[in-house]
Amino acid sequence: MNSVGYLTESGKYFTKEEAILEAKRCLLCKDAPCSEGCPIGSDPRTFIELVSLGELDKAIQILRINNPLAGICSRICPYEKYCVGGCRKTSLKDPIMIPYIQKFLAEYEKESKSIIKKEVNLNGEKIGIIGSGPSGLSAAAFLAQKGYNVTVFEERDIVGGWLSYGIPPHRLPKKVIIEDVKYIESLGVKFITNCTVGKDVTLDELREKGFKAFLVSSGLNKGRKLNIKGCHYDGVMDAVSFLAEAKSKDGNVTVGKSAIVIGGGDVAIDCGTTAKLIGYEKVRIVVRCSIEQMTASKKELDYLHYVNVPIFDSFDSAEIIADENGKVIGMEFIGVDDGSKLKLDADVIIFAVGQKSEGIESIAPVEIDNRGMVITNDFKTSVGDVFATGDIIQGDKTACYATALGKKVAIAIDKYFVNN
Repeated sequence: MNSVGYLTESGKYFTKEEAILEAKRCLLCKDAPCSEGCPIGSDPRTFIELVSLGELDKAIQILRINNPLAGICSRICPYEKYCVGGCRKTSLKDPIMIPYIQKFLAEYEKESKSIIKKEVNLNGEKIGIIGSGPSGLSAAAFLAQKGYNVTVFEERDIVGGWLSYGIPPHRLPKKVIIEDVKYIESLGVKFITNCTVGKDVTLDELREKGFKAFLVSSGLNKGRKLNIKGCHYDGVMDAVSFLAEAKSKDGNVTVGKSAIVIGGGDVAIDCGTTAKLIGYEKVRIVVRCSIEQMTASKKELDYLHYVNVPIFDSFDSAEIIADENGKVIGMEFIGVDDGSKLKLDADVIIFAVGQKSEGIESIAPVEIDNRGMVITNDFKTSVGDVFATGDIIQGDKTACYATALGKKVAIAIDKYFVNN
């Protein structure tokens, strides 16, 4: 296996010289397909031009104002379908590697110890945000920029939601989350951790303390498992629990010899790479569709291949096998196309087959559809002063898309205050 560790970041870093040289290749297109392709509105054309001129502080200012999670997004953005995908539409033979330039700017800001922010006039209105995932963090920053007094309530002891407890450190190191949260704190946003809204404090109690609006961004906090024979055996896990334990303990967890991951999205790939990097000797991913039909991004599939984790495609889960003590020892599959049989040994089965939200009804009595998603109209829920955003509403489920939703819901909440 390649000599990389669980905490080793996989992405490339640009030096100052490399970032400027890469920026100088930009055609500075008037229609800016890179900027058009960015769901967050980070305006890469503008900050790339500033980098090409060596005006790094101005570039950071543009980036930070438009995207408070600049460091995070530079690591985890599926850029091939966003900014870099837009750049591929130009006449350049090779697209500008925009996320590497953005990562350089975030690192430059940290090393220069200069937090760049715009001054705002506080309006005194108090807003509570429940959940500190990417959408909640983004909304908190943009609302603070508009002058609101924002408090984020997080039920766990570390801020970040899926960023801190789901995405493995080879994609998103903890230090990057810390730096972006530090920037958001510099805008005046307050964080209260180890606080479950609905249990430790209620919305009515917060209303009595002067909070005038709330944003629920609690995310999809529970993993799903397939209801197949043997799914109750010892050694069967869901992806959310598996990834959270590994990241919260920096990979220092008890492992067996072999693991099987079921699923074909980025979360499944994260489980596969995590299992390999924390010490499982043999890791296999099994997916029902073909490899070409998998929804995982190309860069994550490439890294999975790099750490030598194979994919068995076009196999449907049939049965989990256990020993006489109910401990997992393997799993059986059936070929989707030909009915062929496949049997693999394993100590652990990890289901990465979707996630769900749990506990929303204890936060606020909002209307929910039959899939468990909060029903919204321009982010407004059925409760007058409660908004919702992120994975708990309909839409794409990537962290960068959630960041973009945070920006949009901040506009909707600001409009609510203006109209009321």
